[in-house]
Amino acid sequence: MQITIDQLLQLLMARLDSLEMSIEDLKFRINISLRILRKNNLLNEENVKEAVKEEFELLNQLSEEEIELEEERIESVTKSIVNWVDNDVNYFKKQYADFEEKLRKFFEEEDSSNISIAPPELLKQLENLNDINLKKNKK
Repeated sequence: MQITIDQLLQLLMARLDSLEMSIEDLKFRINISLRILRKNNLLNEENVKEAVKEEFELLNQLSEEEIELEEERIESVTKSIVNWVDNDVNYFKKQYADFEEKLRKFFEEEDSSNISIAPPELLKQLENLNDINLKKNKK
C-alpha cells in the first residue's frame, strides 16, 4: 500500500486534532474536579503545597537533572494552582501583565543590540579595496 505525503500529513493532522480535543476535555474535567474538591474543603493550600513538593521530589528521582526544591518556587507553583482552581482572574491578569512587561523589555534590549546591515555601496567599496589589496600582494 502506497501513501502520499499529503495523505500522511492529513492523517497526522487528524490525529493531532484528536489529541488536542482529548487534552482539552481532560483539562475541562480536571478543572471541574478540582473546583469540587476546593468547595468541599478537601483541597487547600497546605495540601497543594505538599503535593507540589512530592511531585518535585518524584521528578528529581526520575530525572537526570535535579530540580532545586526552593521554597519560593514551591510557593509560587502552589499559589498558581490554588488561584487557578479559585478562578482568580485578577491574579492571572497581573501575571499576564508582568509577562508582557518582561517580554517588552526583552524586545527593547534586542532592538538596542541590533546589528545593522551595510548598504550595497559600502559592500562594493570593500570588495574593490579587497581586489586592490589582492593585486598588490600578487606583485
